[in-house]
Amino acid sequence: MHAMQTIAAALLVAGAACGNSTAADLGSSGGAGADAGAMGCLVASECPTGWSCNDFHVCVPPSPTGDGGAPAETEIALGPPISSQRFVYVAMTAQGKLARIDGETLTVSTTPVGPAPREVATIPGSDGAIALDTAGGTATVVRPVVTGGDGTRVLATLPSLNRIDVDPTGRFAVIWFDLVRALHDGTGNAGSFQDVVVAALAPGHETSVALTVGFRPRAVQFDAAGARAYVITQDGVSVIDLVDATQHGPRIVPPIPVAEPGVPAEDLEVQIVATGDYAAVRQAGHAGVRVVSLRGAAQTWDVPLDAPPTDIDLAPDGSRVYAALRDAARLAIIDIPGDAIDPSGVDTVDLAPASVGSLAVSADGKRAVLYTNATLDPHLTVVELGRAGFPHVTYPLQKAVRTVAIAPDSATAIVLAAKAPGDPATAGSIDEIIARSYGYELVDLATGFAKLQLTPVDPGPPAYAPDGDTAYVALDGGDAASATRAVQVVSARTGIVRSLALGSPPSTVGVVPGAGQAFVAQRHPLGRMSFVALASGAIRTVTGFDLNSQIVDH
Repeated sequence: MHAMQTIAAALLVAGAACGNSTAADLGSSGGAGADAGAMGCLVASECPTGWSCNDFHVCVPPSPTGDGGAPAETEIALGPPISSQRFVYVAMTAQGKLARIDGETLTVSTTPVGPAPREVATIPGSDGAIALDTAGGTATVVRPVVTGGDGTRVLATLPSLNRIDVDPTGRFAVIWFDLVRALHDGTGNAGSFQDVVVAALAPGHETSVALTVGFRPRAVQFDAAGARAYVITQDGVSVIDLVDATQHGPRIVPPIPVAEPGVPAEDLEVQIVATGDYAAVRQAGHAGVRVVSLRGAAQTWDVPLDAPPTDIDLAPDGSRVYAALRDAARLAIIDIPGDAIDPSGVDTVDLAPASVGSLAVSADGKRAVLYTNATLDPHLTVVELGRAGFPHVTYPLQKAVRTVAIAPDSATAIVLAAKAPGDPATAGSIDEIIARSYGYELVDLATGFAKLQLTPVDPGPPAYAPDGDTAYVALDGGDAASATRAVQVVSARTGIVRSLALGSPPSTVGVVPGAGQAFVAQRHPLGRMSFVALASGAIRTVTGFDLNSQIVDH
């Protein structure tokens, strides 16, 4: 499940998508009442007791046949790390153009990319991007030219596709139709439920091919080598050999089943290990993890566990699966493929009395951070995965946890806090004021020291500088003239938070490290982007790139 909201323009940094958004527009709140079913949420703890937060971020009552226990954990996608390139791309849908903003000079260039481009993805390891025109059924590969302007290559896709995923090497992209996104964005459900387009992106050799996969793709993952794509569908995983696919014509790529027949896809979490050899599958209510071979002979192993896992995550090198066992208050550590073949080797770490329904693993694989967002629980448990015996400690926080973003250097994390029901202005104590307020906490993962930052509106997902020293958090209070419009600059080393006022509501925050800048995209009728220097904190703004490329500097 992913935190999503409608964003008028796709805003990305060269090398990775960064379409992060604030939660304020989702009306995140909690509390009971006759109209509770219409309440917005990001996690179950922001709903009435026993209710759940669905894929569309609305509180829903428990099923009459449910067991009355704690609701499911909610996984909130915070976006991948940002690459070290210098450009920000903006899809100018009404003009049929792609704007490219130079993070160093703030100069803007535009390139025609079809009648109505909406989705943009950038190409890792380059300054290029892909703009998807859903109406015309084309994708335009755009690359800056040294002598000026942009070189383009137009590839055939299919109408109404609305997602682009690019492999980590930048050689291939998979373009597909995401029904959940279409319904949430109000763009209709006319896209294909079984067609995807694979595009080869090598300069001068760009090409595309349409493939038929399993029913209703839900996600696309890649192996670390960028050799294969894994389309997670309602009925399994369609494995695409990317080189072979783009060298031949359209074909059917049937899915490999990952669960027993009849198991609802909504009950499954499917993760592909970095080698691409195996899928790890979590099934709601099942006390085990299924490991499915995706290469060679079809093999499936069921790894029994002490309780049903409520979340799984992977080691960056593909060697392990980590499973949070909420009912047992344990972390299971499964070596792949060894422990799948012989489950007696599974390690379990007893974390009681901590609540550990969700987990995040650091980019270097050395730490896991566990928490729960099914209930209002103000604790964080840190497990040292790279040390013998997996030592761990549970730290108290001032506010309950919604989700956790670990810094690139694994030294700190920003904990986006859940908000307890009620208005802080009517609270009867300091603790109640804190619980009812929006905010986040900067946590030192080695010591547990936490710096609380209350905010007037729901903070958006943070964007870290590559060295982890600084993070940027957007505060979007809405479109009213008096609403909060700011970006907060958080020093991970000192805990100091500096708030920079913005002229328009922020919609996206990210980092262009190659230009030494953070950027804040804003909702503005002419288009507006602010850049904050990573070193000095100086802010510059460019306005007007969405109207005849008129540029106004501030």
